[in-house]
Amino acid sequence: MRHVRAEAGMTGPAHVKRSAWRAAMHHAADVARASGREAIGWLLGFFEGDEPYVLDAVPATRYQHQSRYGAVADPAEEAEIAMQYPRNVGIVGLYHSHPFRDETRHAIFHSTTDDATLKSRASRRENYLSLVTDGRSAECFVHREGGPVEVSPAIEEDLSMAGHLRKFTASVSPSVSLTLAKTDLAGVVAALERRVSSDLDRVLRSASVGSASVRLDGFGGEAHRNRLLIEPEGAGYGVELSLHLEPLVFVAGKDDAEVLRAMRNEILDDVLFLLWRGFDPASVSLEGAERFEANLGTLRVHEGSLLPKKLYRAPKRATVLRRRA
Repeated sequence: MRHVRAEAGMTGPAHVKRSAWRAAMHHAADVARASGREAIGWLLGFFEGDEPYVLDAVPATRYQHQSRYGAVADPAEEAEIAMQYPRNVGIVGLYHSHPFRDETRHAIFHSTTDDATLKSRASRRENYLSLVTDGRSAECFVHREGGPVEVSPAIEEDLSMAGHLRKFTASVSPSVSLTLAKTDLAGVVAALERRVSSDLDRVLRSASVGSASVRLDGFGGEAHRNRLLIEPEGAGYGVELSLHLEPLVFVAGKDDAEVLRAMRNEILDDVLFLLWRGFDPASVSLEGAERFEANLGTLRVHEGSLLPKKLYRAPKRATVLRRRA
């Protein structure tokens, strides 16, 4: 067993809802009984300051590799889960099992592989939580100064977002018009990302934050659906993107700048999600196209009993591509 340093200097413990704690251990025990293999899953919740709050645990269902002494979850599944939640809510940690407690005196430890995984995650979010379980008990670790440090979890019966995060909504209907040199659809999406990002920076300079909403003057419009239209224009393409979005963000701090930053990034996230989910840019060629129209569907946030979650509804009629005869 590798040496693990003394407990990390967080301002408070890692808070874990008892149902999430049990779900992780039950998943590990079930997989161990069924196959004797390691199990992996994600811890879902939020951060308040440097303290992680875990409200739910979701098991991995797809693996790149899975054995008794190691496993690697499919990164695509992790990305799919991360995209289901609004800013500042979602994956706050990873859990995995050591299903060999009968082979050693202490099966709960952080291996070199576990260290590398945690270090990678902690580079994106400090105090990313790593939970290791043998199916009966569990311990929690964070990454500090080059190595894993054990932290004491506070297992709480009733744990929710209430009283920890403030909710802010907005309603925006931006329209974007571009003239581009000939390119493929991936190039169109990249150009739209740059333009929307630039427009957001401009609009946020005059934005205002209310008690529960953000007002973005200059990002209004008459659009009632999400649509992308591309037509030939000169030697290139004319591009029209119209959107109607109702983004929702959750923020722990009291700084308006933090609220605006979260809202900006959430709007950009939603735009890119719709552009890539509404159709597959790699499967459509604009060569010889007279008109390309993509209905992008809708994206809403459902505030469930544990965590708010994004719900995507695909359009009844997705894309129309008309080519010159």
